[in-house]
Amino acid sequence: MEAYPSAFVAHNVPLVILFGLGSQPPHSHEQVPYPLLGEKGIKITSESPPVTGPSAEELLSIFLELDAQDAAWNGRPGRGKMGTMGFKIKSIGKKYVLPPRKADPSTSPAIPSISQNTTRSLSQIPLLHSPLSPLTPGSPTFPDRILSPSWILKHQTLLPSVFIAFFGFTSNPTFSTLHDNQLKTEINAIRSSVTASAYKIRLVVVLVSEPYEFDTDIDGRLANIRKATGLDPKNSMFFLPPDFSTVELRGFVGTILSAIYPSCIEYYRDLSKHTRRKKNRGAPPSPDAGTSQTLSNQGWNVRYEFKLGVFAEFRQEMDAAARNFEGAYQGLFSEDLFENIATSDTRFNEYRLLADVLAIRILRCLLWNGQTTAAVQSWSNHRSRVQGLVDRNGKGSFNDEWEAWEANWSSIMAGTIERAELPIFAIPEQLRLPDVQPAKPTAIYAPLEKAIERGERFLPWEVLHHEGYWLNRSVRHTRARRRLASTPKEERHASKPSPVSYLGFNGAGTEQFDHSQLLVDTLRKSAYQFAKRHQSRAVERLELDIARELAHSGQWKDAIHLVKPLWYKLGWRQAGWWNLVEEAAWLLRESARHTGDAETLLSVEWELMSRAVKPRPGWQYDLSKCLDGLELSESKPNVVIQANQIASCLIVTFTFGVAEGYVGEALPSQLIISSRAHENSVPITLAEVRLVTGGSPLNITLTHDGSTQSTAAASNGLDQLYQVLLHEAPPIDDELSPSPLTASKTKRSMTGSSDLSFTPSIAKAFTFNYVPREAGDNTALSATLCIKEELFDLDVMVSFYAGSASAELWLDRKAVIVKKKLPSKLGTVVKILPKPPKMYIGLPNLRSVYYTDEHVAISVHIVNEEDDEANVTLDVRLLGQSAPIPELTWASHLQGADGNQAKSPGKVLDSQSSHLPTYNLGLLPPSASRTETFLFRAEPDAAVFVLEVKTLYQLASDPETPVSKTFTTDIAFVGPFEANYDFWPCVHPEPWQSYFHVSDEQDNPKGVTPAQGLIQSWSLTARIASFAAEPLIIEEVSLTIIEAQN
Repeated sequence: MEAYPSAFVAHNVPLVILFGLGSQPPHSHEQVPYPLLGEKGIKITSESPPVTGPSAEELLSIFLELDAQDAAWNGRPGRGKMGTMGFKIKSIGKKYVLPPRKADPSTSPAIPSISQNTTRSLSQIPLLHSPLSPLTPGSPTFPDRILSPSWILKHQTLLPSVFIAFFGFTSNPTFSTLHDNQLKTEINAIRSSVTASAYKIRLVVVLVSEPYEFDTDIDGRLANIRKATGLDPKNSMFFLPPDFSTVELRGFVGTILSAIYPSCIEYYRDLSKHTRRKKNRGAPPSPDAGTSQTLSNQGWNVRYEFKLGVFAEFRQEMDAAARNFEGAYQGLFSEDLFENIATSDTRFNEYRLLADVLAIRILRCLLWNGQTTAAVQSWSNHRSRVQGLVDRNGKGSFNDEWEAWEANWSSIMAGTIERAELPIFAIPEQLRLPDVQPAKPTAIYAPLEKAIERGERFLPWEVLHHEGYWLNRSVRHTRARRRLASTPKEERHASKPSPVSYLGFNGAGTEQFDHSQLLVDTLRKSAYQFAKRHQSRAVERLELDIARELAHSGQWKDAIHLVKPLWYKLGWRQAGWWNLVEEAAWLLRESARHTGDAETLLSVEWELMSRAVKPRPGWQYDLSKCLDGLELSESKPNVVIQANQIASCLIVTFTFGVAEGYVGEALPSQLIISSRAHENSVPITLAEVRLVTGGSPLNITLTHDGSTQSTAAASNGLDQLYQVLLHEAPPIDDELSPSPLTASKTKRSMTGSSDLSFTPSIAKAFTFNYVPREAGDNTALSATLCIKEELFDLDVMVSFYAGSASAELWLDRKAVIVKKKLPSKLGTVVKILPKPPKMYIGLPNLRSVYYTDEHVAISVHIVNEEDDEANVTLDVRLLGQSAPIPELTWASHLQGADGNQAKSPGKVLDSQSSHLPTYNLGLLPPSASRTETFLFRAEPDAAVFVLEVKTLYQLASDPETPVSKTFTTDIAFVGPFEANYDFWPCVHPEPWQSYFHVSDEQDNPKGVTPAQGLIQSWSLTARIASFAAEPLIIEEVSLTIIEAQN
């Protein structure tokens, strides 16, 4: 909207003047151009000093905070305070000039004297009109113009609806009378000036009390001032006590604005009534300047309708304003105005300007009322109407000036939508955070209005879209404007006047106009709107357009800074929009070439060689010559490319040949590299290929050997199968690795060689086996293609994921490749199980039951069932739940020179286990066996123990992989005998004791209780029964009395 006078397009809110508040009012030095303002303006001055101090400054800041001239163009709550409309608040000093109501009589035609024309009556004396009237000579609209921006500027900046005068109020009783009299004089003088201006301006006086001791007679003094000045105490005079807090000051300001709100509405309603009376006269006013060129009747109607619409806007009655503006718009396009004016007439462009202004104001009124579909229709109708007018008058719309107007008209729609702040396009706060998805999609266009009939059909572009859509449309017309402006002058219609010269677009076809900068600015605004609504693909397209414009203007560094990150994250690759990817890639290549960015140049060249991108005719695709002619630094560039982010010219897939493997056993794997380069590209030769696996970390490196022959090939000769033999190699040093992405976390590395040269359309499969050392999931992480040239080193890293496995498994069938469909269970992940032990453990002499206190000897028989010699160790443990645990001893350790037993027992680890020392059996050849015996004596109590026998061995061919096998069994120890006891009474041989004899306690030792009663003898019989399943020899029997009393 910058192309139009600001007064014509600004929204109108009531103007309120703050007179005499603050030490340096922000608007005191504004110069507003207006006819006769300095000569005939009504001056309002005051000799009293302005109200200053902390409270006054804070009060001024609160007033200015409530200024609504830049508020949103909508009628939702929150625009005004205390339930009122918004105000334009202008603070001035102690001097102000109101614009004159009538023109200077000296500018009117000379009045003949009575002696010259005695028949002329006094009623024929010419009337004075407004300085802006078409009837006033010297007016900007004289003699036949419709309207001037100065008229709106008068009501927006010069002529207030309410004039608020601030005065200090002393509380000192000594000077109160003198001060009150001065206040009455000042207020009455201002009141007289406002009355003399003939404007119905509401005068409001605010008395700000000075910080002093409280005066008990303040109410009487205020009543006296009101009576002397004739001010209404309810809405024309306010008193501010000292030491008000910020909250109280805000409430005080809200009270004033609420009180003046009805006065503002009434002021602009009176202006509307005055304008409507002048319009209803029917005939236009007769000219008094003696000119035959006057404004037509239709022109006067347009002028009055425009004024009525503006006054309705001041009252915020947008429905009435829309009707008035629509009436003025229709009248402007009537045959009496546009159709009867030649295009060479200056009025033609003025009427064009007024038509655009009316259309803008109609748009604002419609969006204010929520009529989104009607707003788009109004925008489109104005565009079609202006285009038809331009075409009918012979200028045509196929030129750069018309495209400039189209671009500006689209930008106006975007700006109007932005200022309207429609709820349908509001962005929730959580969407402003990065990587936060909305609960529901943000609207990108407004739905059809409910008032529209259901059966009525609409096109998609007839609904209101967000600002980014209209800015993007402006970009399209700006491009057409630049294209037409670059047409040679001899091919243009130079004789035709510019259809948009009234907007200042005359320079559209000149070389001085910077079309690229205009496009960049508009594109960035559009991209911002699309980005707020997470329309990522549209944002990518707009960012590409910005980079193209920057490159067009020679700003290569800015272009590459924008297009480089864009190229890496393009979503067009997944969508298959390769024409757009190609456009971005070539632009990035050109930018990298101009800026000397070798890394970017190699990366984009790698994608341009891919068959996914359309080849450029006549272009030589040679990666080795990509940096020719480029100024490089002393160090050789080392570039790493993430192939998964771009379209690679070499496709790498990998798969394991089995779904499960074992530690220490060969694991079949296959790596397939296919060339998708253009047919006319130079063959690519890889120096090496690095494969990194996880789970059982390993680096596998394939180096280039051009002499290697394939073991199988397809009939077309394009598919070749190579069998690669891997062998252990020194680990890759992470510090010497070209890229940290190619380094592994292990020290183990294997290497092999094969033919790594790839011509276009060729595919090579490399089959190899390697031995995993650890159990778990083994995953192929990445493959790195290393290219070493004279000018650069290039590493292309391909990360494997769940869906990147080969679709087929290539097999060798008599030197012919047979492609087998890959089962779903095969892929880039294989499950490695622990190596299955092939070591037999047996207990040949183990009995089912053992007896307590028995000497036990158990033999352990070991057989090597591996195909290789094994170094075997043997461990034996006895586990139980109850103590004690028997001590174990190897029988081979019970030896001595004198023939006596020299025990080398094991050790009791705790109360629940006993462990023999590890027995090293040494090397066992395949199928060899070994038997070892261990001894122990059972405990006297019955119990059940667990016997654990474990072998740990390493094969001679793979000493780094330990293999173990554990054998467990239960051993029960039971008691073999059971004893039963019988007691029988017998007659004791000694005589019975006399009941008449008392024993002497002194005869008994101290602490020993003598037996009382009769002395009796007993017979004890013990019966022993054997429950053993085999004959047993009892070596000894003893009877033990555990306890006896007395």
